Amino acid sequence: MVFLDNASTTKCYAGITDIMAKYNTTEFYNPSAPYGKAVELANEINDAKSTILKALGGTGKFIFTGSATESNNTVLLGQLNKRFKKVLVSQGEHSSIHNAIQAVRNAGFIVEEIPLTKEGTVSIEAFKQLMTKDVGLVSVIHVSNETGAINPIKELVNIAKAINPNVLFHSDGVQAFMKINVNLDDLGVDFYTISGHKIHAPKGIAGLYIRKNLKPFLIGGGQQEGLRGGTENVAGILSLKYAIDNTNIHENNVHVSNLRKLLVELLSDVDGVVVNSRMENSPYIVSIGLTDVNGETMVHALESDNILVGMGSACSSKSKGNHTLLAMGLSQKEIKGNLRVSFSAENTEEEIHLFVNKLSENLIKLKNKITAKS
Repeated sequence: MVFLDNASTTKCYAGITDIMAKYNTTEFYNPSAPYGKAVELANEINDAKSTILKALGGTGKFIFTGSATESNNTVLLGQLNKRFKKVLVSQGEHSSIHNAIQAVRNAGFIVEEIPLTKEGTVSIEAFKQLMTKDVGLVSVIHVSNETGAINPIKELVNIAKAINPNVLFHSDGVQAFMKINVNLDDLGVDFYTISGHKIHAPKGIAGLYIRKNLKPFLIGGGQQEGLRGGTENVAGILSLKYAIDNTNIHENNVHVSNLRKLLVELLSDVDGVVVNSRMENSPYIVSIGLTDVNGETMVHALESDNILVGMGSACSSKSKGNHTLLAMGLSQKEIKGNLRVSFSAENTEEEIHLFVNKLSENLIKLKNKITAKS
């Protein structure tokens, strides 16, 4: 099986199986309990937080959550404040932000969406016009989950805080963390979302970096300094630490960049394929368009060849259209022909050659079927 949908999820590192077994069977204690075994787990959780903060380059706090969706909702819905009127979000956000906009509006706030350029990044000029003193919360994704476009977060933060020093700035860093260099103290964000299953840790463990005070979104037994209720997912937390400890960002980036370069070169010889992602983007995600064939049809054709690719965000795969590509100016026809190829460090050059060969073969077959019907 060739798996090229790593932006949707990743295969866990082999060593995580032992960690999950250990902390769900042998060391299964509740870290909030007072006895020694539980206190040891609480200390291991604090050690994991230190590892994550170091990897993030941030001197704030960090809480563990159950998903990036929870982290994003904690900020977008949990930090609303009557002292401000407006919320700004980019048109390229993940569905956990994009689909929560209506709930923010229902709460009585004005939500304005920041347009994207044709390259998929936030329009700086549009942001300058939309960013006013009554904007209290901004959310801009760091790396697009659709195209890999990298937003200039530091520049956006500086613009926002020059206009309103009290504005809260959040960035969804799910596709950036442990893939490109991230330094949150340098970026200046107030909140930053990460997710474990995008970096070879299990599903069900994620987190939120906090530079300023956080209004708790989940109220419970006072866990995590009262910032997020609920018994901690110890096995998930320590698996996330393991994934971070066993990831070399630089080496992986070089390898994946070579895979992306090879893919783009091979696709240049395939008729009916357009690459929508730029070389300046994150190398982990490449958005391609099929000019004459439906993307979903191609996904299933490739699946029959044991090759798995995506059409875009798995969280919005059942929705109509693609709001990010639409905001970039792509037509509905172009969006229907979209495929998203996303890598991990475990992918190989042989897999890229196989994918392009099978893509080319299936394009010919599907075009012939279309011609025969017309």
